[in-house]
Amino acid sequence: MSAAGAVTPGLRELRIARQHLVAGRAAEAVTAFAEAAERGAPLAERAHDHALALSNTGRHDAAEALLREALAAAPPQYPLLLLMGVVIKRDGRLRDAIAFIEQARDLNPGPAAAWHNLGNTLSALGEASAAAAAYAEVVQRQPEDAGSHRLLAQSLRDSGRHDESAMHYARARALRPGDVELFNESLLHLISQQRHEDAKALVADFERANGPGAVATMLEARRLQRTGERDAAIALLRARIAEHKDDLRPYTMLANALGDADREAANAVLREALEYHPQSIDVAIALCESLNRTRGPGEADNIQGAWEIARDLTDRDIPGLLNHALTLRSVFRRTGDLARLEKVGPVEAIAPSWIPSNRIAGLHNELGNVTTLEDRIRLVEWHREWGRRLQGRIAPLPGPLAAPWVKGSRKIRVGFLSSDLRHHPVSYFALHLLELFDRDRFEVFCYSFYEKERDQVQAHIESKVTGFRWWPHTPDPEVARRIQDEKLDILFELGGSTAMNKLEVMAYKPARLGASWLGYPHSAGIERIDYILTDPHLAPEDPRLLVERQFRMPESWVALGRVGFIGVPITEEIPELRNKRLTFGTMNNPMKYSAACLDGWAAVMRAVPGARFLFVRPEGGTPAFRDNIGAGFAARGVDAARIEYIPIRGDHLKHYNEIDIALDTFPHVGGTTTCETLWMGVPVVTKVGPAFQERLSYSNLTNAGLPELCAFTVEDYVAKAVALAWDRPLRKAMRAGLRGMIRIKPLGQAERFTRSFYAEVERVVSE
Repeated sequence: MSAAGAVTPGLRELRIARQHLVAGRAAEAVTAFAEAAERGAPLAERAHDHALALSNTGRHDAAEALLREALAAAPPQYPLLLLMGVVIKRDGRLRDAIAFIEQARDLNPGPAAAWHNLGNTLSALGEASAAAAAYAEVVQRQPEDAGSHRLLAQSLRDSGRHDESAMHYARARALRPGDVELFNESLLHLISQQRHEDAKALVADFERANGPGAVATMLEARRLQRTGERDAAIALLRARIAEHKDDLRPYTMLANALGDADREAANAVLREALEYHPQSIDVAIALCESLNRTRGPGEADNIQGAWEIARDLTDRDIPGLLNHALTLRSVFRRTGDLARLEKVGPVEAIAPSWIPSNRIAGLHNELGNVTTLEDRIRLVEWHREWGRRLQGRIAPLPGPLAAPWVKGSRKIRVGFLSSDLRHHPVSYFALHLLELFDRDRFEVFCYSFYEKERDQVQAHIESKVTGFRWWPHTPDPEVARRIQDEKLDILFELGGSTAMNKLEVMAYKPARLGASWLGYPHSAGIERIDYILTDPHLAPEDPRLLVERQFRMPESWVALGRVGFIGVPITEEIPELRNKRLTFGTMNNPMKYSAACLDGWAAVMRAVPGARFLFVRPEGGTPAFRDNIGAGFAARGVDAARIEYIPIRGDHLKHYNEIDIALDTFPHVGGTTTCETLWMGVPVVTKVGPAFQERLSYSNLTNAGLPELCAFTVEDYVAKAVALAWDRPLRKAMRAGLRGMIRIKPLGQAERFTRSFYAEVERVVSE
C-alpha cells in the first residue's frame, strides 16, 4: 500500500506469482508475474522474484535483462546484484558472474549468501584456493552448519591443504554424524593421503554412531577395496547380499568391485539387483554400462541388452536422466543410434558436469563430436580443467626425483605405464622399444595393473626389460610412491582413460619428466605431464590444440611391430573381381562415427552404383546396430540392402580380404585400424582435420608412402574414394605391394623408430 493508502497495482497477481515460486512451479510463476506487470506492478516490487522465476525455467537471458533494467532504475541493491551473479553463473559465464557476486558482497559483506555463491563459482572455475577463502568466510558466519564445513573441506582438499581439509571434514561429521555421503567423501580423502589407520577409525566411528548395517558394511568394503584388499571387500559385500536381498546398495558396489576382472559376474549381480528392485534407475544404468563393457562370447547380445535399457530409459523421458548421459551417449554411439544420442542432450550442456565428477572417459567418447575450431579448443579446455582439478586434489610426491641426466654419468631410466603391455594394440607399437633398447645406455621399466592372467606377450616383455612391475588392485598413491623409488628420468603413460589403466598416477609426478603416447589420441589435460609424442604430420598447427610440449619424432609417431602385424595371407585377387562388386568398408570403432562421417560415406556409395559397404565389428551382430546404420544410410539415399556386416572381435585381419577400399571415420580417425588396413593391402582414404585425433591416419599414410590418399575437405575425400573405385589396376598393385612398401618406409621400420625414440629421450632428459 502506498503512502496515500492506495493498493499496489497487480498486488493480487504478485502474491499468486510468489506462491507459485515458493511451491516450485516456476512456469506458472512466470505467467503470474507477467500478468502482474501488465496490471502495473512496479518493477522494484517484482524484479527479483520475477527474474528468479525466469531463470528457474531456463530463460537466463530474459532474467538478466529484467535485472539489468531494475539495477539501472535504482541504486545498487544487494539482492539484485547477487541474483544477477547467480543467473549469469547458471548461464555458464562464470567470470562475469563473479563480478556481480563480488559487488553484492562488497555492498553487504555480512550475509553468508554472497560468500557462499562466490565460493561455488570459484570452485566451478577450478580455483580451489580462492574458493576455500570464500568458504572460510561462510564458516565464520555459520560455524554450526555441516554443509559449510564440507564445502570448505572440499576446497582445501582440492588446493592440497590436506590437514586443514581433514579437520573440517571431521567438524562436518560431528555436526552431521548420520550423513553417509559425507563419511564416504571423508574416507576417500583419508585413503588418498594414505592415512589408512585414520580411515579404519572413521568407519568404526560411523558404526558406533549409527550401529551396524548396510551403510557401515559398504564404508568398510570401500575402505578395503581402495586399500588393495579387493577380495576381502567382495566377500564382505556378498555376505551382506546373502543376508539382505532387499538391500539395493551392496549390489552396485559389488558389481563395481568385480569390474573388468569378471564382467560377467558383475552383470549377474546387477541382474539380480534389478529383479529385486525393478524400478531402480541407478541399477538399470549400472547394468547398461556393465553390459556395454563386456567382451568375449555373447558380446553382441550384451550390446543389444545395453541398448534396450538405454532406449527404454531415454524414450520414457525420465527426470534426471541427464546425470547418466555418459553411459547413454556411449551406448547410443556404439550402436549407431545418432537420433537418440541427440535426444540425451547437447554435449556442451553435459560435458562440464563430467569434470568435477572425474568422469574423463566421457570426453574420450566426444573426440569426434567437433565441427568448428572453437569446438576443438573447448574440448582441449575441458581436458585442461579436469587436469587442474585433479592436480588440485593431488600434490606432487615429496622427496627427491632423479637428478638431471648428464651424458656419460649413468644409464637413462625410462618407464612405460600401461595395463595393455600384453596381447593388445599398445604392444603392437611399443614392443620394439622394450626389446631393442641399448642396454649399455638405458634401463627400461614397465608398470601394469592388468587384473587377469598374464599372456605370452606379457611374459615375453617381462623377460626383456630391466624391470616389469605388475601391481593389480594397487591404490594410485602407492603406485606413485613405488614408481618414485625407481628414480626414473622419464615415464611414458600409454593407457589414457581405458580400463585398468592409471592415468591419474601421472598427477603425482612420480618421475622427473612425464609423457603421453599411444593410448589417448588427445591431450589428457594433466599439466604435470610434460610431453606428448608427435611427429611432423600428427602435430596440430594451432598450439591451442595441445596442453603438453611436443616430444617430436622426426618421421612417424609409430612403427609396426611384429606382434599384431603378422603374416596373415592376403588374397591375391582383389575382392571386386571375386565378389563381382566393389566393397567399401571399415573396421573402426563406432564411437568414432558421426553424422558428417555417414554423410561422406553415403556420398561415396551414391557415386559408385552397385558397391556395398562392409562393417567388420562385434557390433555387427547386434540388431540395434544393423537397424540404426541401415536407417542412417537409407536416410541419405543409399539402400540399406547394400550394407553388410561381419560380427567379430579379434581374428579380424583375414576379413580385410573382403574389402577393396577402406573409408576412414572422421573427424576422429583411425589409428591402429589404419595401420592394420594398410598391412593387409587395402588402401585407406582419410580426411585430415586440425586436431590431434584427426591426423593419426595422415601420419600413418604419409609414413607408408601414400600421402595422396589424404584429403583435407569432405569433397576431396569423396572424390579420392570414387577415383580409387574406378582405378582397378592401382588397387591391384596396392594389394600385392603395400606390405612390402611399408617395410621400407618409416611406418614399417621398427629399429629406425627405436633409435629415433631413444635419441629424443636422451635429448629431453638432458635439458
